[in-house]
Amino acid sequence: MIIGKNFFIIEIPKTGTSFLRNYFKKYKNISVTTHHDTVEHNQKFKLLKKKYRISMIRSPYAWYFSYWRWSCLKKNDSPLYKDLTSQRLKLKRLKFNFNFFNYIASQVTKNTKDLRKLFSDPKSKKNFNKFLQIVLNKKYKNFLGSDYSFMPHNNLGYMTHYFFYQNVLRENYNILFNSNIKFNQMIKQLDRKIFTNIYFKTENLNKDLEIFLKKSKIKQKNFKNIDKNSSTMDKDKDYLKFFSKKNMILLEKKENYLFKKFKYKKLSKKNYKFNLDY
Repeated sequence: MIIGKNFFIIEIPKTGTSFLRNYFKKYKNISVTTHHDTVEHNQKFKLLKKKYRISMIRSPYAWYFSYWRWSCLKKNDSPLYKDLTSQRLKLKRLKFNFNFFNYIASQVTKNTKDLRKLFSDPKSKKNFNKFLQIVLNKKYKNFLGSDYSFMPHNNLGYMTHYFFYQNVLRENYNILFNSNIKFNQMIKQLDRKIFTNIYFKTENLNKDLEIFLKKSKIKQKNFKNIDKNSSTMDKDKDYLKFFSKKNMILLEKKENYLFKKFKYKKLSKKNYKFNLDY
């Protein structure tokens, strides 16, 4: 997290937070804590009393593509890569609910060699779409060795679950494991529990940061030559062509909450040249 006198910034992977961390390290009176930690990890700062409670968001299309391509390049430095390509059976990861035995069976039998191949070539449209199927299709949910595997609602997207993990308190986040609450009701309930009140969009990050610095009366420093830890995807304007139409529609369905809340346009009905190889 990034923590200042009257603000904090919560970090979601692959949304531009490396740039923000490197930028705010220029200020002596601003703390940069462990990357991607949560409010609960930093209780000594009394974060929820701060005036500006900032989170990051990115187009779901770009987020999935960037996370996959970065994982291809970084391998074990990527939590998602490790969750998919390793058997995740430690007790701290297990949830003793309806899915316990299915999860164990999937973790024991999943073909980690084949899963690693999905990250072997960052230019492979075929691998990317197979990756999307595993992350978004309910049939493969148990391959993900994370909390997400134990969440019963099939309409919940991986990115949406991550968004709530960072933007609501854990006591509220835990409702995602409850199968007795209808999905739409659960989403509305969680939305009301969000504690952040400003959002930086990755697509407009420099502009959003400039506006915030001016509003909070923080002297702006030079943005140039700051490491962004980005993949080549950020320079690839044709990344949408990596998506099969089937997977784009599935992504739009699973991440519907984020598309609506942050006014991202759904593109599956546009005349893009979709990837037809998968």
